[in-house]
Amino acid sequence: MKVLDLMKVGELVLEEREIPVPGEGEVLLKVRACGICSSDEARIFTTGTYHFPTVPGHEFAGEVVKVGAGVSEDLIGKRASVFPLLPCKKCSSCQKEDYATCSDYKYFGSRNDGGFSEFLAVPVWNLNFVDDSVAFEVAALSEPAAVAHHAVKAAEVKPGDKAVVVGTGAIGIMMAYFVKKAGGDVYIAGRRKESMEFAQSLGFKTIDVSNMVDEVNRITGGERMDIAIEGVGSNQSFADCIMSLKPGGTLVAVGNPHGDFELPKDIYWKVLRWQLKIRGTWNSAYGSKDNDWKAVAEAMKDHDFPFEKLITKKYTLDQSAEAMDRLRDKSEHKARLMFVMDGEM
Repeated sequence: MKVLDLMKVGELVLEEREIPVPGEGEVLLKVRACGICSSDEARIFTTGTYHFPTVPGHEFAGEVVKVGAGVSEDLIGKRASVFPLLPCKKCSSCQKEDYATCSDYKYFGSRNDGGFSEFLAVPVWNLNFVDDSVAFEVAALSEPAAVAHHAVKAAEVKPGDKAVVVGTGAIGIMMAYFVKKAGGDVYIAGRRKESMEFAQSLGFKTIDVSNMVDEVNRITGGERMDIAIEGVGSNQSFADCIMSLKPGGTLVAVGNPHGDFELPKDIYWKVLRWQLKIRGTWNSAYGSKDNDWKAVAEAMKDHDFPFEKLITKKYTLDQSAEAMDRLRDKSEHKARLMFVMDGEM
């Protein structure tokens, strides 16, 4: 089978490997699609993974083709996305099924080999089954969609709430979708003209993030927003979100920070004086009672949002150099790049 192996920072190599044999409690997943996201860019070109070599890729979906000991053969032929976090299931967080805050986890694509591969052995527990009507490349969007769903759930959107989502990438657009699905009146704030036009083509209202606070005041007649979701991780964006909220409003922090945050005193005072709620989110919920992945699977089954339009370009594993060049090119709009296997272009 083919894999893309990260040998060291900046060196991604296409290799041939033996197809893995699923162990007890595992299945062999024929990977059919794997998203390429900004965290992959950082791991491949800047920070590296936790050891070398490592096969990157944590946003993937495929078909069960073989099962290990203790796993029903009824799963063969099922299509599924994969929850990429491998929790210890022993720590206090795991005992509460809060796997995202596990203190000793592993992770497909960074600590363990991931989805830039034609086959992967996956614990059956990590499989999130999707309907047969859901395309594999759409199912591969389950991980960012679950992150988006988790953030919007933290916002506790009520019908009629006015909300602004900062960020025009795939997660930002999916957060806006879930806000809209919950009955909110949502705006997407962005900077790049092409990205804004893309969001508009999907039916979303947009505002210019460089003039966000003034735009919010204009749109709301000075009342400001009930909810602001910060999806880019910048100091200015976080401050603008605070200034865009009405008293008692909620700010949900999602974006990974690009550097240290520092708030002017007058803006911090607004958090106090307006009694704002600030919620941090990380990853997604994958428990028996609270599960963003099942909600995402249902949304994809309903086909009430064109998830497939978020895929800007598809590549085969052989085209990794071209895919990485596109990933690193900041001059053009892209929502999500994706590897597809078996030449399903």
